[in-house]
Amino acid sequence: MQTKQIGFLEFVEQGNAHFVIPAYQRKYSWSESQCEELWLDIMRAARDDRDHFMGVLVCAKGGENGDSTHNAASASDRDIRIEIIDGQQRLTTLTLMLVALTRRLKHSGEPVDALPRLPHLTLSPDDDDTLQAVLTDAPLPAHASENIVRNLGFFSEKMTAENFDAPAFRRSLARLFVIEVEVASTRQAQTIFEGLNSKGVPLTVADMVRNYLLLEESRAEQTRLYDEYWHVIEQLFAPDPGSLRLNSAIKGWLTVRLKGARVLGAGRAYSSFKRYYEDNFAATKESLLVELRGFCLMWAESYRFHAVKKFKSSCDWAVNGAATLTANYPLRPPDHPEAAARWKKQMEEANENW
Repeated sequence: MQTKQIGFLEFVEQGNAHFVIPAYQRKYSWSESQCEELWLDIMRAARDDRDHFMGVLVCAKGGENGDSTHNAASASDRDIRIEIIDGQQRLTTLTLMLVALTRRLKHSGEPVDALPRLPHLTLSPDDDDTLQAVLTDAPLPAHASENIVRNLGFFSEKMTAENFDAPAFRRSLARLFVIEVEVASTRQAQTIFEGLNSKGVPLTVADMVRNYLLLEESRAEQTRLYDEYWHVIEQLFAPDPGSLRLNSAIKGWLTVRLKGARVLGAGRAYSSFKRYYEDNFAATKESLLVELRGFCLMWAESYRFHAVKKFKSSCDWAVNGAATLTANYPLRPPDHPEAAARWKKQMEEANENW
């Protein structure tokens, strides 16, 4: 097994590479929301003039294309067959992005000679006819791949917007990099694929938010921020196996802080947080932790009322910038005052460990 860091464009332009998705792999399945997250990551990298890591690509180089069992006739005899064991979704999506950029520049009359060449890519049988039509600008087949057509349309629409900065975007493409893992056998490839995708306990929303906020800081600053904020937040919900309660609190904070966060659903909580911090937030990481800690003090009332009830009336948690979505809504009196009073009394008398 050989591992190396390589630029994405360098990876797709190596030699006469013919990338092949093995028949056992799933179809191209990325949704528009996943394309949007990738688009935002690349545009942020362009805005900040920084590198962006695209993940791990596991591949097996099969020598000359003569040993190909799928669509071999479409490739030159000199092409080097590279099977993509893990990473076909990103490779296909970035290919569609390059197609959209090429079309955009041709339509506007801008030079396209400096663009990277489009990858020579063969997908699964259900998707490949559509991809080849897209790559050659030919008519789509009768039963075109819905995901390929939709996602190409998404990128094309983004690139025809008036505020699209084509030069900055082209520069950012050169700043994308991957970790290429080249394996020698299918058995070795499967072991690595399983290790990347199925081993261990998945990261929770809380894990990813914590790592995002603390990872780039110095060791001393990490320790200080963790002790003053994150450890306090965690203890509010303890015991909390799997961080389920803390995850719920973070999703609740996003719901009242971000427009549309509820619509994105629980599975998009981390991407919603990242979008808020990258694109809307203008203060320091510490002020965000102050706000999150303050919100969690009140949110924890649902779990351990006694531990935080003294903060309920004095904690002004929304400290960053614009008001929350709920800030302008006054509290309405309860429809059943007697029932509300009874419930409040029960909460006040609840066991602290409940």
